[in-house]
Amino acid sequence: MSDFIFYKEEKAMNKTLAEIANLVEGTLQGDGEILIKSLSTIADATRESLVFASDKDYFTAALNTDAAAIITGQRHQDCPKSQIVVSNPKLAFARLLEEFDPQPRRPAMIHSTACIADDVMLGDNCHIGAYVVIESGATIGSNCQLLNHVSIGRNVSLGNDVTLHPKVTVYDDCKLGNNVIIHSGSVVGSDGFGYEFADGKHHKIPHIGNAIIEDDVEIGANTVIDRATLGSTNIGKGTKIDNFVQIAHSVQLGQNNILCAFTGVAGSTKSGDNVIFAANVGVSDHVTIEDNVILGARTGVPPKKTLKSGQIYLGNPSRPKDKAIEAELSTTRIPMIRKQLKTLQTKVKELEKRLVE
Repeated sequence: MSDFIFYKEEKAMNKTLAEIANLVEGTLQGDGEILIKSLSTIADATRESLVFASDKDYFTAALNTDAAAIITGQRHQDCPKSQIVVSNPKLAFARLLEEFDPQPRRPAMIHSTACIADDVMLGDNCHIGAYVVIESGATIGSNCQLLNHVSIGRNVSLGNDVTLHPKVTVYDDCKLGNNVIIHSGSVVGSDGFGYEFADGKHHKIPHIGNAIIEDDVEIGANTVIDRATLGSTNIGKGTKIDNFVQIAHSVQLGQNNILCAFTGVAGSTKSGDNVIFAANVGVSDHVTIEDNVILGARTGVPPKKTLKSGQIYLGNPSRPKDKAIEAELSTTRIPMIRKQLKTLQTKVKELEKRLVE
């Protein structure tokens, strides 16, 4: 077998609408015998495709296409197209994408150019790609896919079903759980950014901890998660991290957090579960973020603050949503207030002049 062979399981999209409705546990309205051959966007819909409509506007747009049928979250009476009605149309469509367009599966193999230390423990059915390096003391679970140019440091532990895309680097002593996915160019366990200025120069603070990525975490491309100064930087189970995100040393993220692109979280910050960091959020050091907090895009959190559970925070510095909106509205009123103040000043001068006379 060639070193470079991999394959993708092909599944023809030849299912009746009734079969698809059963697959997603939806309610069929219309002709269940319609044969669906593709999933498509509304813009690319054909007479043999199924489209997804998440709201009323998309549903209206879908009606004006050639699509054979629509997955929707609400039943529409007198609809000329067949429908599959589900409680969560986006999730149903995601399941169909998984069913009919599965991700490529690489065969179990070790590429001839891979460099693996003699004492590495390698699980069953692993794919080790070209120029992968796995250093001494590492443990790799079963069914892992380490694609080309992945670098695994000393004493690293990977769970089962881990996928590391090209040029991912995992530094010494870090631990990844099961079902972790890390995309190209990301780094786990690099030194934290810690220095002490003395005697006219910056002295590096050693970071001798590690980074732990728990089960079911996905990390986007070109994201960096620093190791702890002492102990562990921890990314909680089920957390999803976008591209170009920076997680600093000793950060503790809870379960099922969402971190969107260009977000930065400074050292020793701790988040609870189900926290959402929208795009370009900046969180300073030693911040505590309780469960179910939402940080709006470009929110800036000052050091050592505590963000209360269930609140939405906006602005820089961050404030609860209502206060942030009030402050923003006040800012927009400044030109009007200045005009009113100028008018009042003019009237006061006129009154003073009359009193003098």
